[in-house]
Amino acid sequence: MGSDRNFDDLALQFSQRIYATAKGCIRLAILERDLEPIVAGSECGRVPLAVLDAGCGQGQMALQLAARGHRVTCCDLSPVMLEQARSAADSANLASRMQFVLGPIQALTPVAGGYQLILCHAVLEWVADWRGLLRRLQGLLAPGGHLSLMFYNRHGTRFRRLLRGYFQAVKEDRLEGSGQGLTPLHPLDPATVLDQLQQMGMRVCCRSGVRVFHDYMAREIRERRSEADIVALELRFSQEEPYRSLGRYYHVLVQAGPLPPSPLEVEEES
Repeated sequence: MGSDRNFDDLALQFSQRIYATAKGCIRLAILERDLEPIVAGSECGRVPLAVLDAGCGQGQMALQLAARGHRVTCCDLSPVMLEQARSAADSANLASRMQFVLGPIQALTPVAGGYQLILCHAVLEWVADWRGLLRRLQGLLAPGGHLSLMFYNRHGTRFRRLLRGYFQAVKEDRLEGSGQGLTPLHPLDPATVLDQLQQMGMRVCCRSGVRVFHDYMAREIRERRSEADIVALELRFSQEEPYRSLGRYYHVLVQAGPLPPSPLEVEEES
């Protein structure tokens, strides 16, 4: 936990270089599409979801869910980013539906009934013990609840470095960031993460690549194409191989199993 990354020093870069650009639009479009069946299903039943945004950053997804009537707890290690999320909630008159917790995700305690939906986006790749974090998040889920994970894709990192001619780094499998900028410390192999989730008894609902071609376009070509067209094609190819596996990020939505029967229930059945 001590080596997990705090982003106080990079909050402005996140805002300007991710969410103020097509990168942020693509990310939000993929996540919204993948999560819509869960969110809309709850709204049809007129039951607001209890949501945890674990590593909420500036709260873009949390604010959208709160605006749709859901109860959202935002947790982040960065006081600067958490304050930005809180300020945005106040400006949008959503603070009554949101809670803000400053500190590591690993220190969160379970709530009664658990969370029906947990978001953990662009966090795993910055955490020293990502498997331990997954187990912690599983312990916070409600029975049958959903966990939305988005993480930096090791395959996309390798492919990008090949295209840029960083051959020695690829030969030595040096794909980690320095910790000084926005390149994550621990890019992850989707197969490794999926295997861990399945070992934990989680059921995979959907998988998507995020930015499956945008980052590989020549800048001068990208700047001549409309953002709407880029986002539409990113959505189209995000769940199709081989494009999905080359996304700069990888999104997986999984569902927890029901609680095991209590000893009393087992005794009654026998």
